[in-house]
Amino acid sequence: MHTETIIAIMLAAAAWLKRPLQGVGTQLLKEAFEAVKACVRNKLAANSEASDALNLALEKPESLIRKALLIEASGAAGLAVDPPLAELADRLWSFLAQTGGPQLSAIRITGQGNSIQVAGRDLITTSKHIQRNAITPDERHLSPEQKEQVQAVLGELAIRLAKPGSPPKFAGAHRMLQRRFGVTSYLLLPREQFGEAMSFLKQQRAISRPHFVRSQPRAYRNDRFRAIFAGAHELQWGGPRVYEFAAEVLGLKQPLSSLKVLSIAQLKTLAEAIQRVVAKSRGKSAV
Repeated sequence: MHTETIIAIMLAAAAWLKRPLQGVGTQLLKEAFEAVKACVRNKLAANSEASDALNLALEKPESLIRKALLIEASGAAGLAVDPPLAELADRLWSFLAQTGGPQLSAIRITGQGNSIQVAGRDLITTSKHIQRNAITPDERHLSPEQKEQVQAVLGELAIRLAKPGSPPKFAGAHRMLQRRFGVTSYLLLPREQFGEAMSFLKQQRAISRPHFVRSQPRAYRNDRFRAIFAGAHELQWGGPRVYEFAAEVLGLKQPLSSLKVLSIAQLKTLAEAIQRVVAKSRGKSAV
């Protein structure tokens, strides 16, 4: 079951339960809803942005915007690959249908111009022209593998944008990408713009690096370690070759057996040196 479907069912039930309901099926519906809500909340617990989006959506489950934000924020939580959650959501939908609740098609959103049509509900006309893209990615948009790569760099950028002691600024990182490419979600990026989007995010990550060094030195060191070993992997270098290269580049007098003894400045120098070797290697391969 897709993440969008699970969230749509949960919010449809939340909205339905806000009505004055009676009947023997109401309690079963409430219990099924609470089970789905608890499971989703547990899956999103590690992501403060997603947890906040969940609370906002449950507060006003009929809001299309809050629903879209929740879908986007929970994209990496693995809701769609959780069989117990899918079973709970299916059970909830069954109870919702038995109580005369909205059909699944009623949750699907279509829109054009300055009006939004929600099937089975009223036509809502805005007072001014507002253009929104529904989050319905298909084969024209990022592949699952591309989504994972974009999510990873977005997460790294979010960490760099945060102040010392503060949680990652996921919303800020997402807004950068949305404004640059004119989309409401990275899920709607065209596949042909994947390379451009990754270059943009990596550039923003590099720009924020000086602040990152000061605010989170330990995380910065780990970032340099990843860069060093990613380059070494591409060059097919083992650990001994990396240590030998590091001693040569840094002018060390003693043999090196671990990168952990290096300072932040030395790690930066080593990472940049390896990247130059990688770039040179790529150039030769292209000839």
